[in-house]
Parts: sequence; structure tokens; C-alpha cells
Amino acid sequence: MLIGIDIIEIERVKKAVERTPRFLERVFTSREVSYCMNKANPYPSLAVRFAAKEALRKLHPAFIKGVRFHDLEVLSGEDGRPQIHLHGKARQHCRVQGIGEISISLAHSREQAIATVIAKKG
Repeated sequence: MLIGIDIIEIERVKKAVERTPRFLERVFTSREVSYCMNKANPYPSLAVRFAAKEALRKLHPAFIKGVRFHDLEVLSGEDGRPQIHLHGKARQHCRVQGIGEISISLAHSREQAIATVIAKKG
């Protein structure tokens, strides 16, 4: 079993978005941006998705080199639970490394966002 976890301050993501508008398109897919920007306050949702991408990168060394932020996409399933969708190099690395089912858990408070990713190997 593999585990990755990350925590980030929501204000840090908000400042990055305000300071560098390209941050949104560089880090998030258009579906992620659309989902988050439809919220009254998009920053907790953006921050928790950023934490999820970082947690996945920490899951296994294969997700560090050559994997872009857009290769890791966090969306809500039909039941409302978060799901991680892998594209490009991330999907390829999963197959090569024998990483199977990936589960994700997201949470945030007023100030911080946290994500945990768990995967089965083999």
C-alpha cells in the first residue's frame, strides 16, 4: 500500500492566483477551474485540489519526474466524492509501477486544506 499526504494554507493559493493569473491554467485543468470558480469562495476548493496533486506526487517517486499538474485531475464523482483522474505520464507510470486502485480524501478548514491519497500496488 502506498500513501501520500499534503497540507497547504488556503491563503497561499489565493495569493498565488491573485499575483499570477496564469497559475490557474498552469496547475489546474479547465474542468477543475470551472468547478471551483462556481463556488462562492473558490479558494478552499482550489487549495484542496492543489494539495491532492502534491499528495499524489508524494505517493511514489514515479509521479515526480515528467508528470505535469494537468496529468493529475481531481473531480467530483456522481455521488459527490472526490476522484482522481490520471492522464498522460501519470497514467503511464501507474501501469509501469503496477499501481492499481487510487483512493483520495479531501478536507479543509477556514485556513488549511489537506489531501490524502492511498493506492494499492501489485
